[in-house]
Amino acid sequence: MIGAETRGAYSPLNNIAIFTCVKTPVKAVVFDLDGTLYLSGRPYPKAVETVCRVAKQVPVYYLSNNTSKSPVFYENRLKVMGLPLSADAIVSALYLSLDAIHEEGFKNVYFFANPEVSEWFAAQDPTLNLHPAVADTELVLVAYHNSFDYRELCELSFRVQRRIPFWVTHTDFVCPDANGPVPDIGSFMALLKTAYGVEPERSFGKPNPAMLSGLLKKYRPEEILFVGDRLYTDFELARRSGCRFVLPLCGETKQQDLDKLVDKPEFVVDMVSDIDFESFFKGEI
Repeated sequence: MIGAETRGAYSPLNNIAIFTCVKTPVKAVVFDLDGTLYLSGRPYPKAVETVCRVAKQVPVYYLSNNTSKSPVFYENRLKVMGLPLSADAIVSALYLSLDAIHEEGFKNVYFFANPEVSEWFAAQDPTLNLHPAVADTELVLVAYHNSFDYRELCELSFRVQRRIPFWVTHTDFVCPDANGPVPDIGSFMALLKTAYGVEPERSFGKPNPAMLSGLLKKYRPEEILFVGDRLYTDFELARRSGCRFVLPLCGETKQQDLDKLVDKPEFVVDMVSDIDFESFFKGEI
């Protein structure tokens, strides 16, 4: 069992050794956002109070695949909600995407993204050309663009059908909304695959363990507790990285989804406020 050690004690009454399993205390908690702490910008009951209580004991981080908004937007949203926020608390696939662009040396990057996100991206590196002509495009990067028109979709298609390197910030099929799930990048990918037979070469968001690479430099995997509502991104990220995991059923995943699984999450709760964080911090569970 990850994060556990066995300790033995001798009992003179029955002349046997008694063994107990002691788990590693959790030293950091990572929360998903959409569908875990809030839905359509509205916090779930007692979610804010719970996170504030947790932050008084261990560092708290926020990790989201949603690239429809910039990290600055999420920073402001969390502050308005009253959630505790340190300088490095927000982990976004946008940061990883930008790092990869720098590593590869691309300069002419067609960035399919909402205007606000494109502006933020450009501000991080003014040397990037995010609107190159088709012939000049070195890379196509797709974020969660939920305000595009048909012409923008055509501009994207002109490039991917030419087999220009194609990356996505994440692969979520849908994004949670109060009225029901709405199409996300995974759905865009399906469209492009159907039309042109192309698939992205790289994805940076969950379940890519690189999303936790910064934290894994500070903590051992078993010292990190990740809380998220999706099986194929959140739970899978926890599995790949080796960190502890709790699944709240307030977001995308429902009990009927769990019933179909052979390999189920160790801990399942209705809401974030139902999690026994104290026991995780003491190494009791």
